[in-house]
Amino acid sequence: MTAPGTAGPRAEGLRAAVYNRFWHSMGGGERHNGMIAQVLAADGLDVDIIGHSDVDLAAIGSHLGLDLSGCRYRRLPDRGEDAIAVLSEEYHLFVNGSYMSRLAPRSPRSAYLCFFPTPFDHDMAAWRKAAVRTAGPLLRGVTPAVSFGQGWYPPEGGRRRQWTWTNGSGILAVNPGGGRTLRADIGRPGAPEGVRLQVLDADGTVLAKLTVGQEFAPFEVALPSSSKGTELTLVSDAFSPGEADVRELGVAVSRPRVTDADEGPLERMALRFPWLLRDPADLGYLDGYDTVMANSQYTRGWIRQLWKRDSDVLFPPIQVDRLHPAPEREKAVITVGRFFAPGLGHAKRQLEMVQWFGELYRSGGLPDWKMYVVGGCEDSQKPYVEQVRAAGAGLPVEVLPNAPRAEVERLLSTSSVFWSATGYGEDDRRRPWTAEHFGMTTVEAMAGGCVPVVIDRAGQREIVRHGRDGYRWSDPEQVASFTRRLAAEDGLRSRLAAAAVDRAQQFSDAAFADRWHDIVERRRLYA
Repeated sequence: MTAPGTAGPRAEGLRAAVYNRFWHSMGGGERHNGMIAQVLAADGLDVDIIGHSDVDLAAIGSHLGLDLSGCRYRRLPDRGEDAIAVLSEEYHLFVNGSYMSRLAPRSPRSAYLCFFPTPFDHDMAAWRKAAVRTAGPLLRGVTPAVSFGQGWYPPEGGRRRQWTWTNGSGILAVNPGGGRTLRADIGRPGAPEGVRLQVLDADGTVLAKLTVGQEFAPFEVALPSSSKGTELTLVSDAFSPGEADVRELGVAVSRPRVTDADEGPLERMALRFPWLLRDPADLGYLDGYDTVMANSQYTRGWIRQLWKRDSDVLFPPIQVDRLHPAPEREKAVITVGRFFAPGLGHAKRQLEMVQWFGELYRSGGLPDWKMYVVGGCEDSQKPYVEQVRAAGAGLPVEVLPNAPRAEVERLLSTSSVFWSATGYGEDDRRRPWTAEHFGMTTVEAMAGGCVPVVIDRAGQREIVRHGRDGYRWSDPEQVASFTRRLAAEDGLRSRLAAAAVDRAQQFSDAAFADRWHDIVERRRLYA
């Protein structure tokens, strides 16, 4: 196997690990992590890719365009970050690429890949933030006896009772101990009927079979003694609440707790209000890393502001060689990004862009043009996709959720103009995580020969050089003005498109490998 870019330093026999909790999502962050693993293996290191999901490396490699044949996948029970920290001692180099992780490594060399230094309390209500500042210090150092792993939706409910739904298979991590009993209120509020629930240990042994009704009821499960902790999986059938909520819900768990001789009032409070345990000012876990790597200069600036330390920039690797600009271009605007309704994720603002296109088209500013709205879509975002479709009704607009990768690349290689509006309508000084931290699809569009017309914020400023290989806009009027000009002036559009293709090469897989090797040399990661 060969790595892209120039030959890097050899490190034969050194063990390395790349850890990410979210390999199963197979998104841009996973490609960023995976390319590090690929380059490590090409440099001669013995590489483990560590995660908690049941995934196939060949499938990840095929989906993300990576060669992971020189790596192994090591699936581990999800017992929290402390367990992974202990595991890191087995490796010379430990790379942590999990978003919002607070893992403190113990390996001789380590690197933290930061997609953005999002504060853990960024989406907390004001009263919770106040509680963290006032009551939180009382609980510092307390470890809750049980914690949620994978397979859970965000908590919901009110002040008297909160609960957390499984997706049909939810993992609970229980601290070590003997004579322990798991107690919880379990129900299915809003479900059409009850369900059979099995509680399994990490080996698949059935510890309990329970019948769960619609109303919350108390349940107890006796747990075997363990010096390392216990991973429990709660398995049941799932149901979907309806068109407005297309989640697959298993059982709802409220007030989980583990009783043993050592549990006191502080431990019970920590379990009831786990968010009180997090100290916003505690960044000590970062001290164990030889380098924090930012995915853009924008992220680097916020790391400096929020974390009070510098970082190395390691731009994401973009598969520019997969895009082949067509000489004849379709009169089309394209936007690519995951569908998220505002407030429910990293909103790409597809609805607003379709509305802007409609105004341009109806006014005669884009005669004979069309628009493609492309992006991944989870079931929970289907209502938002329908809003986007409705906005494009009667217009030459095609909404393509979950389009095959080959189709996305074809559209990027044949369309004429690329739009991006991530961060529009947001205060990126107060909520900087809502902006585009880098802009991977912008680079892909440029590699395909599209002229980018993107919001003049955050990571987009590092990619698009205004007037040289695209345009950056500050308001919808500028989106319309720049796009009308590109539609009317073929020569201008061709010149900017050629410059965009050249610019995209600066973010290729080969350029990524070179940047990684530069960090390795300066931070002595293989030493």
